[in-house]
Amino acid sequence: MKISEKKAKENNRDYAFRIIKENIINLELKPGSMISEQDIANELNLSRTPVHEALQELSTTKIIQILPQRGSYVSLIDLSLVDEAIFMRSTIEVAVAELACDKASEQDLINMEENLNLQNFFLEKQNIDKLFNLDDSFHKNLYKITNKLQCYQMIKTMNIHLDRIRELHLQSTNPSSVVDEHKKIFIALKNKDKNGVRNLLNEHLTKLYSQENEIKKKFSNYFE
Repeated sequence: MKISEKKAKENNRDYAFRIIKENIINLELKPGSMISEQDIANELNLSRTPVHEALQELSTTKIIQILPQRGSYVSLIDLSLVDEAIFMRSTIEVAVAELACDKASEQDLINMEENLNLQNFFLEKQNIDKLFNLDDSFHKNLYKITNKLQCYQMIKTMNIHLDRIRELHLQSTNPSSVVDEHKKIFIALKNKDKNGVRNLLNEHLTKLYSQENEIKKKFSNYFE
């Protein structure tokens, strides 16, 4: 697993939850793989209790399957849950982005442009992990601008199923297309072009529908 340091004020359960979730999304913990509570506890230098609690919470999102007396494993990718996540995100985020056209301040636009500059930098370095995080931050900025961070948190919970598809897409294709799409969305936002933002963002968020079959062919053992 990839393990980062514990954050300030992060309790043991939250720390275990974050690390396990991140490693599921970045595919260090691969779909279908068994999970040992004790092994994870040892790696994180924790007792088994917070790891057990973290796995229980993750199981409520269906990303972890817990088998009584047998242990836990990372769920295979269920495309019906991916499609539901895409539907929910595209429905809510397009509305948020249109609102952001009216609300974005000069500093908000500066922040988003700085994010895009970093995307370009890490694109050149082919650093997929950084690009994935900056992708998240780019979209999160829309919710910050419109004071809709509760909506963002709700979507992030559901998005865990979509995030693995996003990771596979970034790993298997040229991620420059994702960065280019972000640039176009930003320009439309900066110009307060609501129609442009709506169309560009909707296309950006729903394009994975058309790529699911191709990704499934390449990584068939990851899917139900």
